[in-house]
Amino acid sequence: QFRYSSTMNLSSSFSPHNDVLNASPTTDPEKLSLIEELKRRGRACVTTGQYPHGRDLYGKAIEVLTDLSSESNSAKRDLSILHSNRALCHLQMNKPSDCYDDATSATCFDPTYLKGFWRLGQACMALKKTQEAVDAYTAALELEEGNKALKKELIKAKKQLVKDQEEAEKKAEEEKEKEKDATVVRKPSTVSTASTASPSTSVVSNTSGSTTNANTTEKCAASNADFTKSDHVRGYKVVNGKKTSFFHHEQTEEEKRLIGDIAPKRIDPATSNPTPSSKTQEKDVSVWNKAGTWEEKDVTDWAIQSVTDKVMETQYDLPDGSPDPNASVVVTNITKLISSKKTLGTAHASVAKVRGKKKYIFEFTICVHWEVTLGSGDKCDGKMTFYDVDGTHEIGEGYDVSDYCLDGDSGAQADAKFLMERFVRDGGFRTAVEKKLDEWIQLFRDTY
Repeated sequence: QFRYSSTMNLSSSFSPHNDVLNASPTTDPEKLSLIEELKRRGRACVTTGQYPHGRDLYGKAIEVLTDLSSESNSAKRDLSILHSNRALCHLQMNKPSDCYDDATSATCFDPTYLKGFWRLGQACMALKKTQEAVDAYTAALELEEGNKALKKELIKAKKQLVKDQEEAEKKAEEEKEKEKDATVVRKPSTVSTASTASPSTSVVSNTSGSTTNANTTEKCAASNADFTKSDHVRGYKVVNGKKTSFFHHEQTEEEKRLIGDIAPKRIDPATSNPTPSSKTQEKDVSVWNKAGTWEEKDVTDWAIQSVTDKVMETQYDLPDGSPDPNASVVVTNITKLISSKKTLGTAHASVAKVRGKKKYIFEFTICVHWEVTLGSGDKCDGKMTFYDVDGTHEIGEGYDVSDYCLDGDSGAQADAKFLMERFVRDGGFRTAVEKKLDEWIQLFRDTY
């Protein structure tokens, strides 16, 4: 279907996707077909964490789509999405500068594409361009005011901006103090000359105090012999013939008597208190946690299995007033629930006991794969991801959903696109899944 170039792209010479990365389509239909294949493979690479391959695939798609030279809104929208997706790959590969460039391009091609501004905000935060991050998240929220995840990111960026401003002010004050200290250090030579001359003058003018002033002069001369020009500024003094800190204090006999003997004493093992291990421990409390301040039990494996079982129970029938009252939706699979103890895993759950009180700690990202059976018998598949399923969530609040997409491009799915957006993505089935997640949270609390 695709033509291949005679020279291979060196950056992807070992890529399993060389068949499409080195393809050279000549007609517009061939180019469009190649773009769709590149997008499909790019999504798969991002889903499985193969970000370098995803970057190459989206880059090739951008190159081919740009070559079509289409100025239509649809082409600009596609370019915005491709740049945004490649920005995500760059961000995951710890290349924030490249992410910033792609995200900026995404917002230029389509100023109404929310994810472009989201990626731009993430890149700016990574590059410490906090003010730009605040502007990007604000622009994204103007496109979707009710997005809770975006609101969290904006609050985080604003807090960081305040912190950065405070640090900049503090640094400026420290620089001023350094300049001030440098000026003070340069002055003692003049002051020292004046102070040395003044005692001899007082001896001549005041006969009655000549003896006292002479002694003072001798002491000052002796002290000056022990000091450099800058030691006066630093705060040294002479105590019992030794140069020491200005804040040094010699204890009097009365002070020593009041404080008593503070020398270390050897402890007799026979009379010491028994070790914690010799005492009876409370159930589920470790030996070292005698005070009961913190005790944590990992239940991640149980949580992954139980939340999977609970969400798999979800089933939703479209209501009688809907365009297709005979349609129903079920969950077919759950992905992204990988234990944090495994490579690339993020799922975690534990029960902590803090000063006698239990705390339920968990954090999941759950990708729900679903299937709609229409009244006509046709089937449509898709998936959507529930982010930030964690211990800060209150039952009944709802959850943030993103990465909603339909699998495949069958005619049935195209016809039912509006129906699935209304009753799967925005409500109905989504609400049913959220209810199951809330039920799992209650199950977690009841079980532990």
